[in-house]
Amino acid sequence: MQTAITFLAVVGGLVFSVAVALLAEEFIFGQVIRVFFVRHRVAAKAEQKN
Repeated sequence: MQTAITFLAVVGGLVFSVAVALLAEEFIFGQVIRVFFVRHRVAAKAEQKN
């Protein structure tokens, strides 16, 4: 049981660390989220030609 709690604490800490790092990078650079959620125009133009 102690191993499971330790594992959950480690995984929770890693997830929290990644979330804080992503938030800090978003505040500093402001383009991280945009890369993941914006549709690329080049791909859309290539699909229209076919």
